[in-house]
Amino acid sequence: REAKCLERMGLDVPENAKIVLYQEQRFKTFSRQLQWALSEYDRIAAAVIPATSVILRPHFTDMEYKLRPGMVTLTWTSMNIDSFITHVQSGLRRLDELVTNV
Repeated sequence: REAKCLERMGLDVPENAKIVLYQEQRFKTFSRQLQWALSEYDRIAAAVIPATSVILRPHFTDMEYKLRPGMVTLTWTSMNIDSFITHVQSGLRRLDELVTNV
């Protein structure tokens, strides 16, 4: 936000800030996709009935394993964030199907 203000005022903006400024939409899209993934995981977990929770636990553990890089190693400048999001979305679809069909 500060970089936008500096740019509007005609002041010099540091190169690193310009790089972030030019990628603003990309970062916002990543943020929305990641927020959706977490809320989808919560929705799916809430849909599990207690009688099936034990047999579904390994599948939830696997999904948590898929989410882990987003909590530990990925940053906004990571080159593989697109593939991470695709991988997580795919895992969530499979988990949702499994929970729905069990």
